[in-house]
Amino acid sequence: MFVFIYLNFTSEFNHFIEKQEQKHSSQIKQQLTQFYSKTNSWEAVAYNNQLWRSLVEPQQNSQDQATKRNPPSLLWIEMPGDLLKTGRRISLYNQKKQVIVGRKAINENALIEPILYNDKVIGWLGLVPSKLATNSPTEAFLEAQLHNYIIITSLVILLAFIMAIVLAKHLIKPIQQIVEATNELNNGNFTNRITPLSQDELGTLSNNFNELANTLQANQKMRFQWMSDTSHELRTPLTVLRSHLIAVQDGIFAADEKRIKLLIEQVNNLNLIVDDLSQLAHSDTASLSYQFKTLNIATLLQHTIDTYSARFTQCQLHLAPLRLDNSANYQIHGDQERLQQLFINLLENTCRYTNPGGQLQITLKQVKQQIEVTFADSAPSVNEQDKQKLFERFYRVEKSRSREYGGSGLGLALCKQISEAHKSQITLQDSPLGGLQVILTLPQIG
Repeated sequence: MFVFIYLNFTSEFNHFIEKQEQKHSSQIKQQLTQFYSKTNSWEAVAYNNQLWRSLVEPQQNSQDQATKRNPPSLLWIEMPGDLLKTGRRISLYNQKKQVIVGRKAINENALIEPILYNDKVIGWLGLVPSKLATNSPTEAFLEAQLHNYIIITSLVILLAFIMAIVLAKHLIKPIQQIVEATNELNNGNFTNRITPLSQDELGTLSNNFNELANTLQANQKMRFQWMSDTSHELRTPLTVLRSHLIAVQDGIFAADEKRIKLLIEQVNNLNLIVDDLSQLAHSDTASLSYQFKTLNIATLLQHTIDTYSARFTQCQLHLAPLRLDNSANYQIHGDQERLQQLFINLLENTCRYTNPGGQLQITLKQVKQQIEVTFADSAPSVNEQDKQKLFERFYRVEKSRSREYGGSGLGLALCKQISEAHKSQITLQDSPLGGLQVILTLPQIG
């Protein structure tokens, strides 16, 4: 930038000086012509140096004198006539190009112009431009400006260097924090957090890192909790099976129908836990496959209820008949097996956690272009804080009670995933019967 500006400035300044000198030269030619018209000779000029100076160096006005006393440091529009000392670089020659005043040889001048009077050459005017003259004001001015430019450029480079260091430290510090925190995260330390130092992209990246660390820490906590709960649940039926089998082997217990039924119940508990683990594996690897087709949700729901009615009788619960409007259209686009899995999970939750003697009411109705399925059971209910977390994986309201009934905290999480795959919504509310109400909203066809 320094080289470009200085070269451009030098070129423009020299062009400006040339115009000023041409202007001055034209004025001198006019004055010399007027002088020659009066005397019809150059003889007076040749022997009178003061007269020659008065012709080539015009008298200064008050503005020029003030400018000379306080010369400007930069370019100006109207340059004083004698500032460039143009008169000292002008030479006068007669018609035969013989020197009258100035340089002996006319070829020593870079610029040569004829002086005309009545369309007749009465002499020649020679000029050495300021940029070609040694120790000229132009050269001195350019050297001064070059010196100033060098100082300014050096200061700018120094300032840029200082700013680069400050800016580099400003940028490197949050980057170093992110690198160190990422290394900690890679080593399994999910408790480390970054304090954002700015509001720019690095600050956004720091906030995103903190959110990622929070998610990983929460997932790790849930994974450890679930592994602990699962191992405990597996250990309980295995312990019962082992103790009873050893007792039968030692002859303490007889292998009668009652004992075998107890062992089969423990095996069924193990099957439930294994099924939950299998569903979790499919869910985490996003391998749950869907085969969508047109189906009647009322028929599917009624079939699921009929299949599960014996389970409700076993749990001493009343399953009310399905409430629906026979004139409504219950056609949807969905996967029959996955929706049946969703309904079974909801029915099983009622069987496990509703107090004996309670009931479940299932309602199916059409709301605008959607179908709303409602499962409303009786006490006990769930507080608002737990209700917001029931769709989270592995979450259980009461761990001891959940273990008692074989729950793994995965059923509602799978229900939510299946509903999202069907572009529907599933929500939880307080039931009018005193328990929990689950509302599933599905898009209708037609």
